[in-house]
Amino acid sequence: HFGTAGAAHLILEEEVAGAQSLGDFLISLASKYPAVGTVILDLDAGQLFEHVSVVHNDTVLGSAAVLEERIEAGDSLVLLPAFSGG
Repeated sequence: HFGTAGAAHLILEEEVAGAQSLGDFLISLASKYPAVGTVILDLDAGQLFEHVSVVHNDTVLGSAAVLEERIEAGDSLVLLPAFSGG
């Protein structure tokens, strides 16, 4: 779980030093927040876990090269891990 007390969501504001790839950014987040490496980014495979959606500046990213997307200071990211319900 993200956050504290088992919260299923976490809102972060992180500094980005210049432009960098989304993949590099997520790797740095996973070192600070281990849950990122268990539900968002498969660190061993170097790819997002299946069914994870990424919204970058209000645009849903859908390409296979999503981790190469360039992000920079002021950008907004929403990371949506797989979920189900009925």
